[in-house]
Amino acid sequence: MWKRMFMILVLLSFVAFSSEAYAQLRDGLWEITTQVEIKGMKQQMPPNTMRQCITKSDPVPKNQDKNFECKTASQKVSGNTINYVVECKGNQGVMTATGQSTYTGNTMAGSTQTRFIMKGQPEMQMASRMTGKYLGACPKK
Repeated sequence: MWKRMFMILVLLSFVAFSSEAYAQLRDGLWEITTQVEIKGMKQQMPPNTMRQCITKSDPVPKNQDKNFECKTASQKVSGNTINYVVECKGNQGVMTATGQSTYTGNTMAGSTQTRFIMKGQPEMQMASRMTGKYLGACPKK
């Protein structure tokens, strides 16, 4: 369950984009490392690194978990920084993520605060920090 929530959190971090931020977003393969801290949990999860092809026409990583349906509740772009709120609903409960991502040339940095309300579980809160680097062109399919 933690891994599923972690992957959803990673994906939520990229949901909101606007064309104004694309000036700093480079099309291609990005390596993104996410460090998550779960409030009230003694043992924290290790950092997770994933590679994702991100383009101006398709900037959002694909959510493979069909258990949650997510929508962008709000977003605001200022230069190359995107602030957003994403809400997700699923059979297991609801999540709300408030985040910020900044793209500058070959790097990105961001953070997300996520609140989980899962059925039969106490409310959980997670904070994540992300860093990313542009690796080059996406592999040919």
